[in-house]
Amino acid sequence: MKQIKNNILVAVLLTFSATVFSQQRGNNQNYSSQQGQSSQMTEAKINPQNMARIIMYDSDEVIKKVKIKNIAKQAIVSRAIAAHNNKINEIKTFNFETFDNVSKFLTKKRNEATLNRDFNTMKESQMQANEMLAPIREKVLIQKNILCTAFEKELSEKQYKAWLKYQEGELKKLSPKNYEQPQMQSNRGNSRGSGQGQGMNRGGY
Repeated sequence: MKQIKNNILVAVLLTFSATVFSQQRGNNQNYSSQQGQSSQMTEAKINPQNMARIIMYDSDEVIKKVKIKNIAKQAIVSRAIAAHNNKINEIKTFNFETFDNVSKFLTKKRNEATLNRDFNTMKESQMQANEMLAPIREKVLIQKNILCTAFEKELSEKQYKAWLKYQEGELKKLSPKNYEQPQMQSNRGNSRGSGQGQGMNRGGY
């Protein structure tokens, strides 16, 4: 009878130990997951200018990527890019304070989320930041459309498609995985279409 009691006691102790170990393992996994989220948020660099889809181009690189051999067309592309970059610089300078405010706002919210381990609040914070940047994004989109319209008129269909592909790749670089930015989708279609209206809708920002 005593042996049976001892066996029961051992079984209970083993069950209790297994339960405690399982709970500790689950807690460690949750903690590791939270630490991973915190680390990702810390590593993601806050860049309001990227969030506003601001991008400037190197004319030599564009000419090379699009494979523009004609000297006259190269000159036209260089002038169009220079004009675009100048306008973008004006936007950056004029809205410096807004960019600074957004950066401080998101940094504060990120620190709060890291401290409280409440990362869901960052989604709401990003939405608020996007609202602050919306007017700037619209101005950037206008300049992007002007550049695309100029290229559509001057480049061949093959060159223009190469430009759109290059542009799309450059825009993707602006969007870190931790900060998905809303993009104004455009209707590219399978054909080039005609008129300035369709040219203005080329590419996505």
